[in-house]
Amino acid sequence: MGKRQIRVFERELSEKIPSLLNIELNIVLKNDTTLRGKIIKHQNQKILFKDTILRLHSLKIIDIAEIIWDKTSDY
Repeated sequence: MGKRQIRVFERELSEKIPSLLNIELNIVLKNDTTLRGKIIKHQNQKILFKDTILRLHSLKIIDIAEIIWDKTSDY
């Protein structure tokens, strides 16, 4: 079994975020901060994100540069 990194860049975020709820992922902000955790809620161009040490972050979608997560492949 292998893994592939899937990357969603700024221009695709609005359409992809609803499908990424509760998936372990990395969010890279435009200020070069990277957060690891899960998107809990998406509403009004903001997301509620819970990191791996269970802190909640309210993030504006316009502040996100990209989202990265691992997808397990079948080979």
